[in-house]
Amino acid sequence: MRPHKLLLVEDDEAALFGYERYLAKNGYDTKSARTLADARSTIGAERFDAIVLDLKLPDGDAMDWLPEVKKAYPTLPVIVITGSSDIPTAVKATKNGAEDFLTKPVEMMDLIASLQKSLEIGSLRKQALVQNRLVKQEDPYFGTSPAIVEAMEHASVAAANDTVVLILGETGTGKGVLARWIHGRSERKSEAFVELNCSSLKGDLLRSELFGHVKGSFTSSIKDREGLIEVADGGTLFLDEIGDMDMEVQTQLLKTIEEKSFRRIGENQVRKSDFRLICATNRDLIKETENGKFRNDLYYRICVFPIRVPALRERKDDMPGLCEEILRGFDYAHLPVAPSVLQLLSGYPWPGNIRELRNMLERACLLARGQAIMPEHFPGLNVRPAALPQGENGADLVNLDEMEKNHIRRVLEHCRGDKYKASDVLGISLSSLYRKLTKISDAQ
Repeated sequence: MRPHKLLLVEDDEAALFGYERYLAKNGYDTKSARTLADARSTIGAERFDAIVLDLKLPDGDAMDWLPEVKKAYPTLPVIVITGSSDIPTAVKATKNGAEDFLTKPVEMMDLIASLQKSLEIGSLRKQALVQNRLVKQEDPYFGTSPAIVEAMEHASVAAANDTVVLILGETGTGKGVLARWIHGRSERKSEAFVELNCSSLKGDLLRSELFGHVKGSFTSSIKDREGLIEVADGGTLFLDEIGDMDMEVQTQLLKTIEEKSFRRIGENQVRKSDFRLICATNRDLIKETENGKFRNDLYYRICVFPIRVPALRERKDDMPGLCEEILRGFDYAHLPVAPSVLQLLSGYPWPGNIRELRNMLERACLLARGQAIMPEHFPGLNVRPAALPQGENGADLVNLDEMEKNHIRRVLEHCRGDKYKASDVLGISLSSLYRKLTKISDAQ
């Protein structure tokens, strides 16, 4: 477990030296700031467990800074240091959010006792924050089929460790849900889970979202902004569809992963962030590296602990449980699902996986108008591809690629060529639909 890191804000050199030396002997890691300006800069660049704050500083009264700190970091404990004749001010500081106050000259034993109490308070606040987030929130249903059980066993190992995780699987299989599950059972569960879909942004916009920027660093950067790497300090950064990330951004990310440091766009200051990285992709990253579309060194850096999430067609035994879990979320009252519906759903290849299943079930509930859903509430799913070859005993030999192509064509026809609407019906992203259409076109 890492030592508690403290920010000491004090302009008296002798007092600061005494704090640093005594606290280091007692196992604390300290960083000092001698002015309010230094304190603001330092707390924005690193993560701290507590602040020891002298109220009287060369460039102002820290009482004005205290509300700003508590607003930005509500669980961060602050211990105020004040002169022996300034007790009313110290009392005011505690009303403004400080956990404790000490008077000068500070007794080191009192400082240690105050820190222990304040750090415990901070820890309890974090736990309460997590409990509030998780209240009435149950585990998602993953299933009991061998393929998903194996994936969950790997996820449990990942949750118990702090290593980089790469989640592999088709679009819509629940990679994001699994990433959040891992975070929620890790030692970082009380900190932020920060998610970014790398396929939705390109160039400076993606760099800015990740690393942040300063005002005027590029077109449309009208004010300073912290990046998600900064926001994820102490928590988990989840980069979905990392295979779609620009090569230039890949280079910067690799350095950040290795050094846990970064710079905002247009800024020279080096900032630190202690984040846990989880990535996900529906691409074959080995092929992407061979094609020069993904950095080889970044691939090996993020593929420390890969977890493959199986496609829905590989785990049809989970169909009843998945349907009931999804339908409960829609307040569907006619459970269990009719066997004829389960038979229909189990016979379909689900190119959009669980996301497509959710969309189809929601539409079926709307069409059922409060009654039990039946096969006729799934228009299109009961249409079998024509002229499929037959194997032994007349059994259909179903070509999944052909079924997917045929279904995409039917959905596009149903949506009158509207690709955005079709991607929503299929339960896949627009970029994934375009890739599938390109693949279909190239095969013709």
